[in-house]
Amino acid sequence: MGLADMAKLHKMQTRAKVLTFDIERRPQIGMYWDAKTHYIGRDRQLIRASTITWAAKWYGKREVMYASVGEGDHMFTKPEDTPGYYEMILGMRDLLDEADIVVGYNSVRFDEKKIRGECVRLGIPDPSPFRSLDIFRTTKQMGWDYASLAETLSAFGLGTKTAHQGFGLWVDFMHGDPKARALMEKYNKMDVIQTERAMDALRPYIKDHPNLNLWAGTDADGRPNEVCHACGSDKLRTVAGKGAFTALTEYALVECKACHNTMRRNFIRARTTLRAVR
Repeated sequence: MGLADMAKLHKMQTRAKVLTFDIERRPQIGMYWDAKTHYIGRDRQLIRASTITWAAKWYGKREVMYASVGEGDHMFTKPEDTPGYYEMILGMRDLLDEADIVVGYNSVRFDEKKIRGECVRLGIPDPSPFRSLDIFRTTKQMGWDYASLAETLSAFGLGTKTAHQGFGLWVDFMHGDPKARALMEKYNKMDVIQTERAMDALRPYIKDHPNLNLWAGTDADGRPNEVCHACGSDKLRTVAGKGAFTALTEYALVECKACHNTMRRNFIRARTTLRAVR
């Protein structure tokens, strides 16, 4: 069984609303004297960078949602004056507001911040709190030569990103070219699909996964159901002869039979009162 087949075994089982999303941005336009300029001050910026499309998908659903700025040539139009810009940002904000867990690739440092910043500029309220699962935080720990989504897909045999002509796609899109708009939609949607697939493949290696026990409910006696924190499976086993350790405490070590993630129980097996002085 190959890695791509194994990824199918790592599907989540949860009542949490899990949203995978990705945004595409237009570059800023500025004025500069030297082609080798590395920093362009705000006084030289004519039009700031902004989101031009987003795609999103609810985990377990086939539909990939998509929104973009309106048709037409918007190359030299300010974001707030671009048709459909406000509605597009509001739509993304509403999905984030509905989600319990939000998944992306470099999304904590980029996508989430950009959307929130644009909401502030437009006077749109911040979405309600959600847990973030940025799988870039997992892949950058792998020591691979590249930590991109494309490299992750290649490592697990999950296919490739949608091919395009590079920077020219963004230029043609902003000029309103219909073919560029169609390709941008395909590219953006496929990134979301592939990000979700990469999340499933990486599940055994994700150490900061939001704890799915929070959405596992209780049994007939009102006791919390125990499930894998990363995939939601209730097929768990206590690892004999080995514990989970902090500096002073040993806890019972638990392994998920489905995705092989490890967890610890809260009760203390052993505790010491001595520790090294540094």
